[in-house]
Amino acid sequence: SGTPQALPPGDAELETQSCARACSADADEHEAFCTSEFAVNGIVHDVDVLGAGLRLVTLLVDPDGLYKLSRLYITPDGFFFRVHILALDSSNCHKPCPEFKPGSRYIVMGHIYHKRRQLPGALLQVLRGRLRPGDGLLRGSSSYVKRFNRKREWQVRDASHARCI
Repeated sequence: SGTPQALPPGDAELETQSCARACSADADEHEAFCTSEFAVNGIVHDVDVLGAGLRLVTLLVDPDGLYKLSRLYITPDGFFFRVHILALDSSNCHKPCPEFKPGSRYIVMGHIYHKRRQLPGALLQVLRGRLRPGDGLLRGSSSYVKRFNRKREWQVRDASHARCI
């Protein structure tokens, strides 16, 4: 009984729906802005899949897309800034969550990777020095990733001028 069993068609459909719901949970921009350590909008340059549920994303962010930095590590790259973000996905869904498509622009809010203790040792071995202190860290529900649109950008800009409670 150690072989994986295929889900009956109805169950697979249910799983797809619950994955889509969980991944696109409507986070409030103001709340996400207040609880995150960084907020940027940028174009996905690269997505390195490092393992199941583990992706290293490189965003190209123009100066207007840097809403909140804290100690986010940014590297100048011509007109843009390069930002590295580790996306951890524990959803076990068919599609990665959040989904990052190269060439697409996203608004991303999350936390900053500080110390080795933040991630399990086995994970650090997989990363082998590719994640530096100051890089972004996205973990499930404590992160915000949405395709860029003007309405969302206005909401994030409003949040950046509002008070966090």
